[in-house]
Amino acid sequence: MLDKFVDRTARKPSGRFGKRMYSNPRGHYKSFRWTLDKLQLKPDDILLEIGCGGGVLLNMALETVKHAKAIDHSSDMVRLAREKNHKAISEGRVEIVQGNAESLPWDDNSFTCATANQMFFFIDKPLIVLKDFYRVLKPGGRLVITSTEDSILPKLLFVPWYHSMHLYKNQEMEYMLKQVGFQTVEVKNLERFIQLSYAEK
Repeated sequence: MLDKFVDRTARKPSGRFGKRMYSNPRGHYKSFRWTLDKLQLKPDDILLEIGCGGGVLLNMALETVKHAKAIDHSSDMVRLAREKNHKAISEGRVEIVQGNAESLPWDDNSFTCATANQMFFFIDKPLIVLKDFYRVLKPGGRLVITSTEDSILPKLLFVPWYHSMHLYKNQEMEYMLKQVGFQTVEVKNLERFIQLSYAEK
């Protein structure tokens, strides 16, 4: 029962509650802004969003970039993200697919920047996923991951979800990013336990 609750509300959102929550994810808007500030998007960037949820961050990014792609493993979230970004899709600027972060369906060196927002803590095989993030980025490509640092406060705040979350200290995230090949790496906290990881290929 608990696993179903975690999936439906966060790990793989679905159903009426998931759609309502992720069509306007107010709790994520700060991390969306931090992500965009850090990426410093330009019109000629080609953006990838991994775990796009309802497509709100993608929609914000499309105010700057001309082309983007996104992936989520929830069919309900893919439908929601496509509805949110239907105009850009009809213009041929955006592709949103259902799939797995461990095996991204795009060629090597496809994107100038990528982001994974508030989803990395549900990844069971972080090094495999980070290797694939690295693979699809062009040389010099930028990656931003927002997550939650491993500390006491999240354990208290996210009790129903915590048993399913994989949290890392900042030093651990930095080590994993460097281990898969990223050169410039910066991991820091924003507002207590919110973790922002920035890396360049």
